[in-house]
This record gives sequence, C-alpha cells and structure tokens, in this order.
Amino acid sequence: MRRGAKVGLLLILTGLSLFLISSIPVTRTDEAISTSFTLSPGSKHGPYDEGTYYHTSVLTKSVLEGEIKVEGDGIHLTASGYNAQHISDVYVRGRYNFTISPADDQYTFTFDNTGGEAESTVIFSLTETWTSSHSSLVWILGLMGFLLLVPLGLATLALTHHRKKLTENSRARA
Repeated sequence: MRRGAKVGLLLILTGLSLFLISSIPVTRTDEAISTSFTLSPGSKHGPYDEGTYYHTSVLTKSVLEGEIKVEGDGIHLTASGYNAQHISDVYVRGRYNFTISPADDQYTFTFDNTGGEAESTVIFSLTETWTSSHSSLVWILGLMGFLLLVPLGLATLALTHHRKKLTENSRARA
C-alpha cells in the first residue's frame, strides 16, 4: 500500500473515531435525597420540609427514581412537579418505587398520615439520572474532526489513486 493511501486511511479513521467517541452518551446518577422521619397520626411532612423538595439539573432532562419504605401504618404520598401527576395521593404501605421520566425543574413531596391511626416511620430516597454527551467542547472537536479529517482523507486517497493511474499510464507509453 502506498504511503498516500495509508495517510488517507489514517485521516479517515481518526476523523471517524473522534466523532464516534464524542457521540458516546455519558450517564450519571446522583443521590438527590436520602432521609427518614416519623409521622405521627394526623400529621404531614412536606412539601417544603427538609428532604421533601428537589430541583433537577438545569441543562438536561433527567429521570428521577424514588423509593419509599414505610414501617407501621400506611401513608399517602403526593408528588408535585413536571410529569409527576401519576403520584397523587398514592397509598404506600411497605415499599413503593416510582419513576418520573423525563424529569425537569422543581419537585416537592408530601407524606400524609392525617387519616392514620398509628405512627409511621418513612425512609425516602430519590436519585437523579441523566444521560448526555460529553462536554460541548469534546462534541465540537469530534464534529470538526469528522468534517475536516474525513474529507481530507478521502481527498488524499483520491489523489494517491489518481497519481498511481498517471504513473501507470506514463510507464505504459514508454
């Protein structure tokens, strides 16, 4: 293989590799809330008490996953916020998991034991998971690599092939 063909292939592979690497999604999960509290009969906890509100990351939509464990009498859970209408006055006894997808902006949670006759211990955890590409700089570099290196590699391959044909034609005439 001629040197020009090797250089052309190397440029094409480098441009494609940079673009593919910059396009790989990155997933990150953070624990947003981890709290426990006791609800007396006839009481509520939330929506703005400690451990009952959360504001998602600003730039990307994400997924919120919650887990509630209730020991004692059951309670009612209500979540407020974008795409959380399915968590309205949900009776929880034992364990309850929920997902809010996509999640965006501010969320509040209210734990209600006003209709209960016994004390309830609540353990509440909330995680936020979002998927995004690498930083903007990495994505721009990958796109530039693709848009510059791939055409340059194709042009190098074409010129190498054209020179080879010219050389072969001149040798055939001689």
